Amino acid sequence: MNKRNLIIALALLVLVAIVTFVAWNRHQTRQLHDATLEKISAATGDLRTAADSKSSVQIITAGAARVDGDLTALRDTATSRILLLAAGADGYLLSARELLRRQAIMRELHDKIGGEIIAFRDHLLAGNRSAASWTTDAVRLKNQMEQDFREFQRTVDAHTKIADSFPEARRALAGLAPEDRLIRDAEIAAMRDTATAAAKSLAADVEAARRIAAPR
Repeated sequence: MNKRNLIIALALLVLVAIVTFVAWNRHQTRQLHDATLEKISAATGDLRTAADSKSSVQIITAGAARVDGDLTALRDTATSRILLLAAGADGYLLSARELLRRQAIMRELHDKIGGEIIAFRDHLLAGNRSAASWTTDAVRLKNQMEQDFREFQRTVDAHTKIADSFPEARRALAGLAPEDRLIRDAEIAAMRDTATAAAKSLAADVEAARRIAAPR
């Protein structure tokens, strides 16, 4: 092989190497991009599931755990190829995880406090007042109800703040993720309003129980 042909062969090898590298890099970027969009879609699905009143605490908790796993995986991945999408996805997944966690806690406490209200009211209205432990039991039941209700209120407040800030996390993905991959602002607002309404209703039930116990 003469010198000219050798140079041409080397040039072709270099060109092939460059084309192969570019194609591989694009493939890796596309895979990373698509995997990140899947994480966003999964979080959106978990949020919509949590908004359904028929979803159990266990299902919502499992959704929060899935989002947490995806968030950890995203943060453990080199995302310099999709820097803006990765940054937006991080905020979106973080907000989704925290909202789901609060949603699960609220559901659990709401049901628990409902049972405590019934137990406290029944004890006051139908309990054996002549029993030596009646007053002690009444105080214990009321304290447990009040303690859980305060925790419920704190959780609702946190849920409200996260819901109010969620549109900002969503906007960070504008133009980077398809709209159908993201939960709508109206859906988050509905979750917030549902939580607020549930808190208001439960507060009324707690106050009614307090009035039964109030001195006459």
